[in-house]
Amino acid sequence: MKILFISNLYPPHVIGGYESLCMELVEGLAKRGHEVSVLTSTYGYDRESTDREVHRLLSLEGDLQFYKMKDAWSYPKRKKRNLEHLRRLIDTEKPDIVFIWGMWNLSKSLALEAEKLMGSRVVYYLANPWPIGPNMHQAYWDMSASSFMRNFAKQLLRIPARIVLRDEWKETPLRFEHAPCCSRAQRDQLLEAGIPLKDSPVIYEGVDLKNYLAQAVKQTYENKDGILSLVFVGILAEHKGVHTTIEALNQLSAEGRRRVRLTILGKGHVQYEQRLKDLVTKNELSEYVSFHAPIPRSELPEFLGKFDVLLLPSIWSEPLARIMQEGLASGMVVVGSETGGTAETISDGENGLLFPAGNAFSLAQQIEYLLENPSARRSLANGGVRTASERFNINVMIKELEDYLEKIHAKAR
Repeated sequence: MKILFISNLYPPHVIGGYESLCMELVEGLAKRGHEVSVLTSTYGYDRESTDREVHRLLSLEGDLQFYKMKDAWSYPKRKKRNLEHLRRLIDTEKPDIVFIWGMWNLSKSLALEAEKLMGSRVVYYLANPWPIGPNMHQAYWDMSASSFMRNFAKQLLRIPARIVLRDEWKETPLRFEHAPCCSRAQRDQLLEAGIPLKDSPVIYEGVDLKNYLAQAVKQTYENKDGILSLVFVGILAEHKGVHTTIEALNQLSAEGRRRVRLTILGKGHVQYEQRLKDLVTKNELSEYVSFHAPIPRSELPEFLGKFDVLLLPSIWSEPLARIMQEGLASGMVVVGSETGGTAETISDGENGLLFPAGNAFSLAQQIEYLLENPSARRSLANGGVRTASERFNINVMIKELEDYLEKIHAKAR
């Protein structure tokens, strides 16, 4: 098959595991003999470029952290250019399948154009709720600003901006004829919101388990130096609930606090990062909490092997966190909020622990339980390794998606 992926981001410039998974799937399908190309954004690059089969040509709706008012006036032209790139690639490459991957911060008009040109040969992999979320323009112009002067300026410019960007508030009638989802939780959320999913099996994301399982066999479940080591890995953003981890440490007894160390690995919105650091200072937790810069993905298995517990404190309905799969495979105890794909994967007390989203007191109770019960940590971690091995193998995911795409291709002949 000839497959054209459309993705908002693509390595090496990523914000999370979803973009890396896209590359792993692209490479996996190519190794199986398929001709695979990618149409993605220029994010991380100064200009449009084509490197082998990766076409970095698309313009995002706005900056990932700070939407700029001036970008609104140029967006209709940039959007038109995006559509031209898509039409040209479909015309020249003549793909059998257009596979739509990540669409956050890209106009839904791209997906609509693909459906018009390719008909039933468009496949979506839905691993985040972009079909039901506001686009970048809606989110910015419909929201109040953070200060009086900014709000005043926004009110003055909102009407002309709405005129220039009028199409961005219109509903885009996507068909989603073929749309596998990463979890039942993600599929249910989209169906409940009225997205017309038709052929929509659950195909779980996967990871290359080898290096993570190698860390699992090294795990010990006695507190090293009497310390329980906790880690959060991911983008530092409000919806990830990282603040809950710091608040939970503050809920521990003085003795419990002395026996834990929390490492926060990641980067994100600068204002939220500062909020986290201020929270650490305010609660006098600097001795127990450290911040770590992002690391290359190749170093992640060894990094995770240094910790006892992975925290997943998301306050949104996380579709299926890739770091959860990696933590389970590494022999860590995963403690996550009972939302989305996390609650679908973690059976409380069997292969991990759950707590109500945003509830720092309940998270603190789970940490205290792990502090006092090394044998429970061993049992939970072993259950997690079994779950990862049975459900989250990257090779299984690639094979399931390959079979699915071939079925669509055969029907379209």
